[in-house]
Amino acid sequence: MRSFPRAGRTRAPRRATGPVRPRQRALLAAVTTVALAVPVSLAAVPLASTAEAKDGKHALQHKQHQVEQKQKRAQGDLDESSAALRRATRSLEHAQARLRTARTHLRHVNARLARARSAHARIQRELTQMRTRLAEARDDLAAGRQDVTEQRADVRDGILASFEGGAPQMKQLAALMGAGTSEQLTRQEAYGDAVSSSQDATLQRLEAATTLLTVHEHDVKTATAKVAAKEEEAAEKVAEIRSLRRQAVTARNSVLHLVEKRRTAKRHAARVKAHDQRELAKVRRQEERIRKEILALSRRGASRHVGRTGGMFESPVRNTYITSPYGWRRHPIYHYWGLHDGDDLHAPCGTPLHAVDTGRVISEYYSSVWGNRLYLYLGRINGHSYTAIYNHISRYRSHTGAVVGRGDVVAYAGTTGWSTACHIHFTLMRDGKAVDPAPLLGL
Repeated sequence: MRSFPRAGRTRAPRRATGPVRPRQRALLAAVTTVALAVPVSLAAVPLASTAEAKDGKHALQHKQHQVEQKQKRAQGDLDESSAALRRATRSLEHAQARLRTARTHLRHVNARLARARSAHARIQRELTQMRTRLAEARDDLAAGRQDVTEQRADVRDGILASFEGGAPQMKQLAALMGAGTSEQLTRQEAYGDAVSSSQDATLQRLEAATTLLTVHEHDVKTATAKVAAKEEEAAEKVAEIRSLRRQAVTARNSVLHLVEKRRTAKRHAARVKAHDQRELAKVRRQEERIRKEILALSRRGASRHVGRTGGMFESPVRNTYITSPYGWRRHPIYHYWGLHDGDDLHAPCGTPLHAVDTGRVISEYYSSVWGNRLYLYLGRINGHSYTAIYNHISRYRSHTGAVVGRGDVVAYAGTTGWSTACHIHFTLMRDGKAVDPAPLLGL
């Protein structure tokens, strides 16, 4: 039996019939779009261009065929696993994908939170500096106000002194009138000038102190506005940090929840996988028993000679093609290398399955892995015994012990057992070992 299914080399199929698939429609639409986008008169196209166009068309058709074959193999790669394991594996993959997304989101939120905290620390340092400058400006303002008060007191005292002692001009006039000599007159004039100059100096100091007070008031107002703006920015950053903390907690809880979901899905997938492997082991034991029976038959039977071995057997399905070929490949779920021990052939449900040569039905039974199976012993040919095995069939036409002729209908195609769609997995055994059936079938 095959240790597992598809992937591996691709054999060119015969022309398929049936509805156009979505990818076919997409490729045909692309070809049509390219063709319509370059409106060229056929009469003006040189022969070389026509040949190039044909080559391009063949290349597109080949690419389309490769895409179709890849799709079919991807679909069929899961045939050798139960539906329960496929569901469990999909659930595990989904849980892992969601966990990766949640972890990425958590890392993103934590990074934003770290940036917000760093920005908040910077804002707090700037705010501290601004508050210090504001305190200094307020101290300067208080000192300025005190200075202005003192200067105003000095001016007031000077004015009062002028009124009480008489204006200097009046004193100068009195001194002039009462001066006995020119020397006394000169001394009285100098005294009056000194008094007047002293008042002017007092007024200038008051004006300077008032101007400086205005500057200090402006500095305090500016510093207050900056502190208020920075405090608002700090408050916004605190609100952002609180929001990001809540998001981080939510994201962390989501990660923890998804970790548990993944763990549960992983345990379930492991249990289902173990069950599938036990089923495979049972099938192998059954196959080993039948293989020994085949070898016993080959020792008793006579051998017939066939000159041409290529295509010496008839195809089990009419108008078919290989969807997944014989060969070694890596299982998409079990992740081990195994032999896909036959060819998967296109066969819609209910398609008649024919005897590839004259032979006798030696076994028919149901397997949870292969579904309904039929073994057709073909006898000894050129010194080797051959047995054909039909898998996933929907119902039998021939039964154990029946002798059938080449081309007779022995069963009908189906999707029983571990199968994702109707098809036939056809195995050909030579001397009890699976061989590539395609050359012997002429496919």
